[in-house]
Amino acid sequence: MTTIVLPASNEAKNIPELLESIPKKYKVVVVDDGSTDDTSELVKRLGYKCVSLGKNYGKGYACRIGAKHSDDIIIFMDSDQQMDASDIIKFEKAIKKYDIVAGVRNFSDIPLQRRIANIFARYMVNKITIQNFPDVLCGFRAVKKDVFMKLNLQKDEYEFESEMLIKAVEHNLKIGFINVSIDYTRGSRMKSGKSLKLAWYLLKYRFKN
Repeated sequence: MTTIVLPASNEAKNIPELLESIPKKYKVVVVDDGSTDDTSELVKRLGYKCVSLGKNYGKGYACRIGAKHSDDIIIFMDSDQQMDASDIIKFEKAIKKYDIVAGVRNFSDIPLQRRIANIFARYMVNKITIQNFPDVLCGFRAVKKDVFMKLNLQKDEYEFESEMLIKAVEHNLKIGFINVSIDYTRGSRMKSGKSLKLAWYLLKYRFKN
């Protein structure tokens, strides 16, 4: 069975419409990452499983918690409505051939600050792994649960996506990519402090290995 894991931080204005867009055949687990709005209450009122964290730990931490409540296949998806739920079926099909399937965005659509962060991260991850990954930061991805647990991911914030790919290469896993639709007129943006933290993580990893 496939589980959709939605890490959410103060997404009360977005989460109801997002949940409505996800086909009912999927199990959905929302991980409320220390929201100060009504995210948890809305999710529970709509009849979905919600794991509420006592404070904001970060996206990576929330995803790891969600994975523990998941079934055999996990699809991670952001809760800010930038991602299109109609792409879920593409991940479900592709994961049959791979251990991990990551989304690939149209880089020309990405806002400038995020585009720079993405280009840098892609360059660094490809240097570290000696691969040619088209996108390393897209949070829309599928992974088999046993594979996810084997990776033993540790990063709590936005380093999570890069760490997953780096460790997947170290474990000789099969990684696939599919194109996804992203609407950057909606949802949140990565703060500059988190971009710097991601850059520091990749630089340390690159030069210690």
